[in-house]
Amino acid sequence: MRALLLLLPFLAACSLTVELVYPGHRISDLGTQSSYCAHTNTRLDYSFFLEGRLDWLEFYWLPEGVRPEDARPEEWAALGGPVYGGAVRGFVEVTPQGAIRAVSAISAQGGVPQGISVEPSQPRRLWVRGFTGGLAGPFVQGNPVYSDTSAFCDPAW
Repeated sequence: MRALLLLLPFLAACSLTVELVYPGHRISDLGTQSSYCAHTNTRLDYSFFLEGRLDWLEFYWLPEGVRPEDARPEEWAALGGPVYGGAVRGFVEVTPQGAIRAVSAISAQGGVPQGISVEPSQPRRLWVRGFTGGLAGPFVQGNPVYSDTSAFCDPAW
């Protein structure tokens, strides 16, 4: 007992910190088709490679030069997960005015295909950002996508 009393001042000065690290995620190689229709809605196909797992995925359909932080409400949509790692593909349905109408994603590792509905004549770019455990990953940008004004617009990838 006497030894414990001698150790108490030293133990009081010690602290224990426990840090829980939630497994993160990494999105890379985001690519889309090269054109969208300027006169009708377009299903803009996309694909990317995911390391890890996502609980939430955000999409931004923006004019060239605009950052996701400056997106208008109609240029943003989200998809709840889970989305599992590996090759992920899907589509974002966009309007000629730049609004996102719907999103979809399917991962190679399984999971249920999901989609939600939400309510340009210049180049645009698709951006994505994933969330795991409530933590946001970085914004990832795709290639530029140009409008197709032809009457036979078929931007299939």
